Amino acid sequence: MAIRGLGLFENYCSCPDFAINTLGTCKHVEAMLLRLRKRHQKTLEAAKFKRTRASISLQYGNTIEVRLRMPASPSPALLSLAAEHFDANGLLRRDRYRRFSDVLEALRNADGQAVIYNDVLDYIDRENELAEGLELERKLLAKLKRGLDSTAGVLKTTLLPYQARGAIFAACRGRMVLADDMGLGKTVQALAMAELLRQRRGIERVLVIAPASVKYQWKTEIEKFTDCSVKVVEGLLPQRRAIYASPEFFTLTNYELVLKDIRYMQELRPDLIVLDEAQRIRNWTTATARTIKQLKSRYALVLTGTTLENKLEELFSVAEFVDGRRLGPAFRFVDEHRVLDDKGHLTGYRGLDQIHEQLAPILLRRTRPEVLKDLPERTDIVFRVPLTSQQAEPYYEQSDLLAALMRKWERQGWLSEIDQKRILCYIQNMRMLCNSTVLIDKQTHHSPKLQEFRRS
Repeated sequence: MAIRGLGLFENYCSCPDFAINTLGTCKHVEAMLLRLRKRHQKTLEAAKFKRTRASISLQYGNTIEVRLRMPASPSPALLSLAAEHFDANGLLRRDRYRRFSDVLEALRNADGQAVIYNDVLDYIDRENELAEGLELERKLLAKLKRGLDSTAGVLKTTLLPYQARGAIFAACRGRMVLADDMGLGKTVQALAMAELLRQRRGIERVLVIAPASVKYQWKTEIEKFTDCSVKVVEGLLPQRRAIYASPEFFTLTNYELVLKDIRYMQELRPDLIVLDEAQRIRNWTTATARTIKQLKSRYALVLTGTTLENKLEELFSVAEFVDGRRLGPAFRFVDEHRVLDDKGHLTGYRGLDQIHEQLAPILLRRTRPEVLKDLPERTDIVFRVPLTSQQAEPYYEQSDLLAALMRKWERQGWLSEIDQKRILCYIQNMRMLCNSTVLIDKQTHHSPKLQEFRRS
């Protein structure tokens, strides 16, 4: 915490709420000011905060700005620097971000005791990296539009054009939500993003958090499409701790372990965090969602096929992991976009176009019809597998029972509810028998389909 004055936007706190609430203060700052007022009730006044040296800090309002605070008696050199690089409100001009090192050098020459806060350096670094990324994105997408594959050689496979666009978008922007329809290859785009960041930014550690059921599917695809090392987090706590302590390039874990292993995930210090099936964090009140949002990384990628299912707050929660300031503080977001009746019940939402515009820089969604032209032609291969005698006998018994009900329907023109349920039951039994007899009798296991799969 840094106390620089008595007003809003004067002070700083490292808590997450201060960075995103846009109020210019937080409960910790207010508590400290209250304590100071009680302790120095008679003497606390503006003179107590009289500045003797210049400082550069961040102003966390609706937008983040870099602010120069001048000493009470600034030197001519400081006044000249302020006029050249800062506006009338003491805010750094946007065109100076790329030349911020020159600004710092000039400040040191003008005031050798000037203070530059760490969050300023981090913010300028991220903004400059994003600007460079957007410039690179334009160049790569222009090449892609001309038919040149900008991602050739990144993975041991050729990306489809829309997949290449997704990987470029993610790698150049650094933190984003990829919300393509299921089956469009979000995993391979995530791997391409990681590889592009490894080549461009030298990242060394990627933490993938996925449902337990797909951890090994991730491992298989990493080994298939990349040359990067990978470890799956599993076992008892001592074994998991050892895996986190000696990470490979990819570390694969699952949501169920987040609450238990959050400390070791933080100590891993991943450069990139990938959340697969991110509906696990859509409910911001759950312990899993709150804990995952404690994880910090320079780059982040959220994969989900359904960013919004029931409530608009789900979309907010997903976007919050990528950029906590993108949609503003939660209290303001809910107030601006919820429509309530006289009794306070939710009746709908408003301002959806505004949300779409706000999310455009960090969210990419393509549906199957939109990318149909990029998809390869479908290949159908039909394998006809005959039933064994052990399958055929019960199969045709079910078929005869079904046929009897069909004849009954033809005669009567209607069927009772029980007969309709029987039809569904017979069809289901026939389908299971085609796969294996074990699904019916729980004892035998005759399945020529499985044998055909093994041969294929």
